[in-house]
This record gives sequence, structure tokens and C-alpha cells, in this order.
Amino acid sequence: MGSSGLCALPLLLLGLAALTCPSPLHPICDARVMEKFIKEARDTENAMEGCTNSCNLSEVLTVPDTKVNFNEWKKMDRQTQAAEVWGGQALLSAAVLRARDLVPDPSLSQQLGRTYSNLRGVTQILRSHNAQVEPALPPAPPPTLGIQTLAKLLSVHSNFLRGRVKLFLTDACRPDAR
Repeated sequence: MGSSGLCALPLLLLGLAALTCPSPLHPICDARVMEKFIKEARDTENAMEGCTNSCNLSEVLTVPDTKVNFNEWKKMDRQTQAAEVWGGQALLSAAVLRARDLVPDPSLSQQLGRTYSNLRGVTQILRSHNAQVEPALPPAPPPTLGIQTLAKLLSVHSNFLRGRVKLFLTDACRPDAR
């Protein structure tokens, strides 16, 4: 390899490195995407309606309270809203994983696996909106509930997506918000 070949090698490597760098996420604002996650959450919730004793958990799990005061929500800045959504996502993810460990029934465990996958998909949507921005001050912990049944866990998941997450993304997707 001549001297020109040695000079070309670093340029070639730089070019390959540029091709492999991940591109930034683009905000996902297609309402149909979020509606798909909400529908999956509702379907899973509905599938558990007939569940009896096997759906009781042996310990109390902490989940986000899904009640939303719309007047207070509108007054919050984007970082505070993001902190509430991320806090709720974290609580739900931890609760779903713990519930999956607690249920002995493989079909229930599989349902919870799908719910966890749903939460991970919603997390990707939130990341696409840079919603994980760290606030200047530590956020107040989101309001929580203690639950002890799978039916309640799945209801909270569905309500959280239809409430805080959808409100946050609807606002983030307004043309003047970008």
C-alpha cells in the first residue's frame, strides 16, 4: 500500500463511522401510533375481566394515580409534565415486572410481558419528544396508589396512557410546541 493508500484508510474509516452513527429520533406525532398502544392496553385489561383468585397479587404494588386535574395540568410547564409522565412510566414498568414475577400462571405472565413491551414502546415515543429532559430541581414524586390485583394494574396502565401520556403527547405534537 502506497502513501496515498495510507491516507485514504483513515478517510474510509471516518466515512464508515459516519454511516454507523445513529440518527436522532424524530418526534412521533401520528395519533394512530399512540391509539395502537392504548388499544393494546384496553384489550389486555378486558382479557383479565374474568380473572379471579389467580389475579390477586401476594404483595401491594405501587403505581401512579391516574386522576388528572386538567386545570392544574395546563398550568404545569413541559418539564413538570414530563417528570410526571416519566415517573408514572417508571412506576408502571416496575409494577408490571414485579407482578410478572409474582404470578404463577404462565398465560398471565405472558400477558404481563406484552404489557411491559407496550410500556417500552411508549417510552420510545416519549424519548422521540426529548421528554426525558432532567428538570433543574428534583421533581415531586407523582401521586401513587397501592394495588393488589392484576385487573387494577392493567386498568391503571390503560388509564395512564389515555390520561397523562396522551395529554403530554397531544401538547408536544402541536405545531407551535416544536
